[in-house]
This record gives sequence, structure tokens and C-alpha cells, in this order.
Amino acid sequence: VRRVAASGFAAALLPMVATPGWNHPQWDRLWSAITDCALPAAMHQGTGHDMIWVRGPGAATTNLVATQAVAPRTATLLAASGVLERHPALHVVLVEVNAGWLAWTMHTADEYYVAHAHWSAPKLAELPSHYLRSQLHATFQRDPVGVANRSITGVDCLMWGGDYPHPETTYPHSRRVLRDLFADVDDEDAAAIAGGTAARVFGFDLPALVASSPMAEPR
Repeated sequence: VRRVAASGFAAALLPMVATPGWNHPQWDRLWSAITDCALPAAMHQGTGHDMIWVRGPGAATTNLVATQAVAPRTATLLAASGVLERHPALHVVLVEVNAGWLAWTMHTADEYYVAHAHWSAPKLAELPSHYLRSQLHATFQRDPVGVANRSITGVDCLMWGGDYPHPETTYPHSRRVLRDLFADVDDEDAAAIAGGTAARVFGFDLPALVASSPMAEPR
């Protein structure tokens, strides 16, 4: 981690699923190294596990939905296990997982943590949702549900990305996609979701990126 940070990398790329799981104490040295280097941890969907869950009719769509369903599992594990609490400077970015699930996960994780307090361990200073709102971020291309739920999740956990050059990229229609997504969003929140939060978490010089971007699109 220290070597890649010194080389100028903006994040530590980790698999979404680890063996042993990310709640295992052996990873504490890794989380400490990441935060010491002021890097976020980025986890892309479909990494660290098999993406084939079912076969036959409907498998392609079902497998992608099932793969994205790993995101709430990983997010809850990091929050409920105390990883995020023990490492308050740690930011985890779950990449290309959409964001509509965040509101449901925050509510459900809190509900179960409280309802089963007699065996919920460790005991956290705050509810799991607190750590998800402040230290967990999810990226998406087109997710009006995630944007609409910002009154529940807050804005800091939402990160838009164009996903260029993949087939599901919003390019060359990103401006139109953003106009549709942010039609009812105030300018400050829209700016944070569209790039401000990412610039802060990854340590990017946002004005320099905007000025030098080769990805100019028609307005």
C-alpha cells in the first residue's frame, strides 16, 4: 500500500469479497496502512467471487443483479463488524454497484442491529447506518432511485460515474443523463454527487481535471 501510494495511485483496489472475510482481524494492518497513506479503498463489483449464480433463461440479468447484491453485504459487514468505526479515516468506494440499495441497507442493518442487540457484536458507538453515510460510497451511472433516496442516505455516499468506455457508459450522453438525474436536486448536492465528493475522497484536483478533460461532450 505504501509503495503504490508513493507511486501516485489514488486508491487501493481491493476485491469486493475476501478470504477470510473483511471483518477478520488480520486485515486491520491493511486498513491502517490505507488510512496512513490517506487513500480510499476501492472495490469493484464482481471481484473476489464467482459472478455466475444461476444458468439458463434469465441468467444474464439475474447474475448481474445477484452480483450487485454483494455490495450491501460487504457494506454491512464493514459497518457492523466495527471496521469503519475502528478506522474513522477509512473511506470505502464500492464501484459500479448502483446506489438504490443504500437506503434499504441502512434501515435494515440498523433494525437488525437493535432488534438483536443481545447478540450483536461488537457494540458500536453509533448505529451501522452512521458509518455507511460517512465512510461508504457507491458509484452508479443511471440510478434515479439512489438519487431520490438522498433524504435518507445523505449525499456523501453517492458518486456518479460515466463508466467510459464500457458498453453501459453514459458517454456521449452524460450531460443529458445528469440533467435527468438531477432535475429536482439542488446545485450543491448535484455538484457533490457528480464529482465533488469523488474529488475529495480520491484527492483529485477537480478544477485541473475539468480544464484538461479529453472527454468533452456536446451540451
